[in-house]
Amino acid sequence: MKGANSTMTHLEMLKKDPMNPNLYREAGLELLKENRVDEAVELFSKGLVYNPFDAVMRFWRGRKYIGREDYGIAASDLKLAAAINPEDWECWYYLGVACYLNGMYEEAKQAHANSRERMLKYGVKAIPATCDWYWMICMKLGQPEEAQKVLENVYPGMETEDGDYLARTLLYKGYYKPENFVEDRMREIANPERPRIYELMLSYGLANYLHYLGRDEEAIPLLKKLAESPDCRNLFAVKQAMMDLDALGVSYQAVNP
Repeated sequence: MKGANSTMTHLEMLKKDPMNPNLYREAGLELLKENRVDEAVELFSKGLVYNPFDAVMRFWRGRKYIGREDYGIAASDLKLAAAINPEDWECWYYLGVACYLNGMYEEAKQAHANSRERMLKYGVKAIPATCDWYWMICMKLGQPEEAQKVLENVYPGMETEDGDYLARTLLYKGYYKPENFVEDRMREIANPERPRIYELMLSYGLANYLHYLGRDEEAIPLLKKLAESPDCRNLFAVKQAMMDLDALGVSYQAVNP
């Protein structure tokens, strides 16, 4: 069983072999399992000095920089990870997320197109998630027809790891109506693994959709509720709500992490 002892073993080995990038990678991954994120990122940064083309360290450092809201650095790491390992759908997916949050919409669009292509190729059950991001990107770019076209990839009852993203994309597609969307979807989900996160994700999808329908009088209160959420501060839905309110020039109560 891997745990603290395994982590310490890697760290102890690093003291004897401090130029071995493989040890930095393995020790960093073990630290991530223990949620010691800052320490893991530091190890990845050191390890990349010895092997700057290690796709795993680039990927995980990039993902964690998203959580720090260092979107430009995150995108740089993830773009290199995707270039090193172009068949890895996750590299493209999180590159798309980082670029979207950094306002680099064309780059984000291509990244999610690449992610979707590889998901379809390898049978990855996360299609609704990348379609949701692609829809949002196209709407940001003023391309509603292309946004609707990507929704051809989603349908009711499809097998997916992301029920919240599936519900949101079906909302965009017109299968669900905005009225009571969050409440009805929450009742339909039997024992969701993360009910609070699920609720926030559904709420952001609804708010964003209402915005594009021109119903900001309904969207803005939802966005403010998300932006002022006392928990789940690192959730994409919360970060996006804050960004959207800033773009709309709407103030909200800042919450210290």
